[in-house]
Amino acid sequence: MSASRGVGAPAAGSINVETAAPSRLKRVSLLHYSPALIFIAIVVADSTRLADPDLWGHVRFGQDVLAQRRLIFYDQYSYSAPGHLWLNHEWLTEVLMGAIYNAFGTVGLNLMKFACSAATILFLAVAMEETESPARVQFAILIAASAPLAMHIQFRPQIFTFALMSALLAILSRYNYRGRAPVWLAIPILAIWANLHGGFIMGLAALGTFTAVVFGQDLVLGRGMRRAMWLLAITAASTIATLATPYGVGTWQAVLHALQNPHTRTAIVDWLSLPQSLLFHWRQSHGWGVACKILALAMFVALGVTFIQTPRGGDIALISIAALMIAAALLAVRNLPLAVIATVTPLARHTTLALEARRERLGLPVAHAKERSATINQLMVAVAAFELLILTGLFSKKMAANDPYPVGAISYMKEHRLSGNILADFQWGEYVIWHMPPASKVFIDGRYDTVYPPKVIDDYLAFANGKVAGKETLANYPHDFVLVGQKNDPPYKLVIAQPGWKQIYRDGSCVLFARDTSAAAKIAPITVSVKDTPENSFP
Repeated sequence: MSASRGVGAPAAGSINVETAAPSRLKRVSLLHYSPALIFIAIVVADSTRLADPDLWGHVRFGQDVLAQRRLIFYDQYSYSAPGHLWLNHEWLTEVLMGAIYNAFGTVGLNLMKFACSAATILFLAVAMEETESPARVQFAILIAASAPLAMHIQFRPQIFTFALMSALLAILSRYNYRGRAPVWLAIPILAIWANLHGGFIMGLAALGTFTAVVFGQDLVLGRGMRRAMWLLAITAASTIATLATPYGVGTWQAVLHALQNPHTRTAIVDWLSLPQSLLFHWRQSHGWGVACKILALAMFVALGVTFIQTPRGGDIALISIAALMIAAALLAVRNLPLAVIATVTPLARHTTLALEARRERLGLPVAHAKERSATINQLMVAVAAFELLILTGLFSKKMAANDPYPVGAISYMKEHRLSGNILADFQWGEYVIWHMPPASKVFIDGRYDTVYPPKVIDDYLAFANGKVAGKETLANYPHDFVLVGQKNDPPYKLVIAQPGWKQIYRDGSCVLFARDTSAAAKIAPITVSVKDTPENSFP
């Protein structure tokens, strides 16, 4: 492996050049071998196109910033926490989403998501090039990673975290295997990242882990501290760069609050542990979700097995990052895509070393692969990938939503010009914000970590779970309307058991109540059959 001087680094040599096993392999670029294979991996990673419950809010908040020409530092959407400080660590993503939607509609959002998917896969391919793995190994691992990534690459700020984590690891992989790379790029990457999504803290964790391992290796092997101090300086500068946001240290406060929030791991599916998430999807009969998580687990196990077989891969720093991300995924399934991303490169490296060791052990001849895939093969793969891209709705003007939304109830309110304070299901909060005029406010929405005080969250959960304390939630806040699920849901049972509320609309997805003394209560109630319940879609 190369031991040339690193770009911008004061020390020479690959990170593990003394301890890595000798290699007769050569670097293979999958992008050079077959761009079509990378294209199909991108299409698979981008194949899920569903409206997330927060999508309506992300676009609306960005639109409002653009319309008001200023950031919104205090809440203007709720009546449970009006004027409360809003530490929006996703502000830049929301401005981008608002601007893209204003200019290009839903198709623009689809293209934004596709661009992030493409960046994620391309950076992974760049990183794998450094592992000296054959093209077939690189593609097998890349396509395997694409499936679990597809579950998480949705219309959310996290997609920028996936792309930037892949970019950061591509740089670190080059530095690891070649001993030279523009590691200083981590500084602007982290500065931008901190304005896009709170996942920047995982990027810092990866960079810090890499630096710590290099420090330990150089100390043990007596290489001196110059390289470690250089990496430490970059890590420190990158950490300081994350303060370059409109909120300064408030960005860190918001992220740390999310990590420490006691409600996060019990009320939000994304924050369930990986075993809990597997069980949840199994009970919900989400076969695709279960299959993707099992595939990710298989990749983690494969990395462990191949690393044990070939520990001298010269990449203990990258292995350490992968181990950290896998541990984070086991604790919270929202980190699963980061674990997959961190696993790809060392898995390609150690799979190749294991296969090479087996070939030598069996005395098999070296297989000489073609430098490029046949053009006709690439064309066939590219055409199939493009067809899949079209079939999954890249250019669709509407976006399907798996979960039920109160489409009919909101249409009913608009038709009768009803507005006011709406106690709605947590997942419907930003849908309501998007569709209702500014005069209507919500009790809670997806910004629970960045806006709402703990008491508001406690009061909502008491109501949502049908607890006795939920009666106080109904009594102690100035609700004008209550928008809940069907009769089997605890909130519905709670509302009908309390005096003062009248049902004014009902369909197969939701039930709308108004105070029985209000003007809305005088309107003739409507019941819509399940068959005629409006379909869910964005916008």
